[in-house]
Amino acid sequence: MIASKNTSYLARVKPGWKFGTLLVLSIGLYLISSWQVLLPLFILSAILLLSVRVDLKQLRMPLFSLAMILGIVFILLGLQTDWANAVVSVLRLLTMCLMAYAVSLTTSFDAMLELFQQVASPLRFLGANPAQIALGLSMTIRFIPELKKVYLEVREAQHARGLGNNPLAVSVPLVIRSLKIADETAEALDARGYDSAPYRR
Repeated sequence: MIASKNTSYLARVKPGWKFGTLLVLSIGLYLISSWQVLLPLFILSAILLLSVRVDLKQLRMPLFSLAMILGIVFILLGLQTDWANAVVSVLRLLTMCLMAYAVSLTTSFDAMLELFQQVASPLRFLGANPAQIALGLSMTIRFIPELKKVYLEVREAQHARGLGNNPLAVSVPLVIRSLKIADETAEALDARGYDSAPYRR
């Protein structure tokens, strides 16, 4: 999730600082093995997310999906190891995800693209084009919700035909439509004269 018009205090922080801090905190969470320490950190991450003026409707589905996934992770870890370890692992993941939501929802798409380009800039000495790498990453992020939308449309259409329980009937149209989107995107880039040649110093 990437925000477009967030005006909170966190939106005024430079993306590099936000993502750098997120990386350090995420690594630090894996050094903590006590749920008594992780629980307050989880609560703080929830407060952080609520404090950045995000639309809770925008978070409803992502948080529901996250809860479902982590619920399965909790049960599997609890059965395979022990329940205390499962609680620690889930608290870690929840805290990281809430912090990541807070960062991404307060960072515009343009700022994200610029950050990608800055991170990839050392690769120019290997002949790569940082702008192209940044564009590729940004388009990947952009098309994740688009592909989800296509999947839901295909599934609903196949349900109406009585084929909703047939994986092949859903996957084939999904792949075809995904390839069509990719082809249309490539044609649009080509029509705008986007240079795909390697970067030259």
